[in-house]
Amino acid sequence: MTKNNSIKLYTVDTLVPAFSQLKGFLIYSLQDFAKHIDCLEKTHRHDFYSLIIVESGKGSHSIDSTSYSICKNRIFLLTYGQIHTWQELDNAKGFIIVFTKSFYNHIYTGNNKIKSDLINYTDIPYIDVDDRSIKEWMSLARLIYNEYLREKEQHKELICIYLKAALVKYSRYYLSKTETITVKKDHKHMLIQQFNELVDLNYKHWKLPKNYADEMSISAHYLNVLTKKILGKTTGSIIKSKVILEAERLLKNTDLTVTEIGYILGFNDKSNFNKYFKKQMNCTPEFYRKKDHFNN
Repeated sequence: MTKNNSIKLYTVDTLVPAFSQLKGFLIYSLQDFAKHIDCLEKTHRHDFYSLIIVESGKGSHSIDSTSYSICKNRIFLLTYGQIHTWQELDNAKGFIIVFTKSFYNHIYTGNNKIKSDLINYTDIPYIDVDDRSIKEWMSLARLIYNEYLREKEQHKELICIYLKAALVKYSRYYLSKTETITVKKDHKHMLIQQFNELVDLNYKHWKLPKNYADEMSISAHYLNVLTKKILGKTTGSIIKSKVILEAERLLKNTDLTVTEIGYILGFNDKSNFNKYFKKQMNCTPEFYRKKDHFNN
């Protein structure tokens, strides 16, 4: 695989040709989308969410270097910043819906359960549903598709409402199948959501739990209690995992030097980045990159 000094970033406007002028949103049938994936077979990032509804067909794609099968009754959700590569898409029937946070939040419901970051599940980026459920998903996608193509009055608002319904359905199913995640949403869970948002925005510059706790107007000790109780992880480990994940992405998919990657991630010199990486991964960034190259 040819690498560059950057990973190509696709926006909603540059992913594939659009049928509509609707900003921050795009929907394609998988049959039509398959005509465009040749240019997406190279490693790239998205600055949007992707909801991929597969009713039938087969194929595969890679998300953060892990390959996932595209198969019947499977629904994928990709989030901002993930490294993505399309590998194969054969006779697939369904829809791909891409949208920005701004579009998703075009209509504010006042309900914290329906914020865009509710759908930030990356450990298992898909759900499998039964035949009856996939028909419901396809019906909802067709409602969105028809509004998108017809562009009638207030179609943006109606698409946004349908989209929220789709993501609530995804969340409900995901949470019901994931024992480690609690459905209950109280003030503590809202703080966790705020913390996750802050980590996504600031992990390159803020490495200490205190940075986030101060921003949230709570103590670092209390934040750590919350993350351990609700997420099963310490605050520090969550921050480190985010930093290391991005380091792995850049080491695997670019030709940037270790020094350059360290600088991007907020480290003033190579030695500090090396120590940080080695403590988490038990090897240096250089060794990690060589190992990945050898395995491929």
